[in-house]
Amino acid sequence: MTDGPFRNSALTKRWKQYGQDLVSDAVSQDERVKQACHSVLGDIKVFDRLYGELDARASREQMDLDSVAATETIFDNNERSTLGDALERSLLCNLREGMPERKSLDLALKQAVGEILANAKNRIDEECIRARDVGDMSRSDFSKGLQRNRETFAAIDVGSVCAALENGNKNAFRRTARKDVNDGPDD
Repeated sequence: MTDGPFRNSALTKRWKQYGQDLVSDAVSQDERVKQACHSVLGDIKVFDRLYGELDARASREQMDLDSVAATETIFDNNERSTLGDALERSLLCNLREGMPERKSLDLALKQAVGEILANAKNRIDEECIRARDVGDMSRSDFSKGLQRNRETFAAIDVGSVCAALENGNKNAFRRTARKDVNDGPDD
């Protein structure tokens, strides 16, 4: 892709598409929300195994005397990631507060996803500033991009992103072919 305000940035193809969507009047807010969620899920490389182990532990009937230590061991035995680190902080805090494991995990996942989404929004805001400063984005597109980015991330349903992660469905928000577009003139 050579178009769009983020063409010279170090972002992934998914995020560059999102940047192009931000300044395009032909893209709806719903489509931008889907692309932002698709981009966030695309950034998450290792999570399925970690979440599977935590979910299995939280689903057990028998409680451990030290659920914090057992949960820390699960995190220690899995590959580190930004989402995993955010989940670990929230989950261990919830467990130390005496919350049941299932409730702790569900709440921690929502908190971790919220943190990841906030970081992604801030990163795109920074990319808009950079693109404006280097001349890849006009001032009007800059204002439009920041406003639409704020609106897009405010419209994201954290629960649906959590559900996609819980189910291991990284393509839950993949863009589908538009059905309302005329393919060309009728002959």
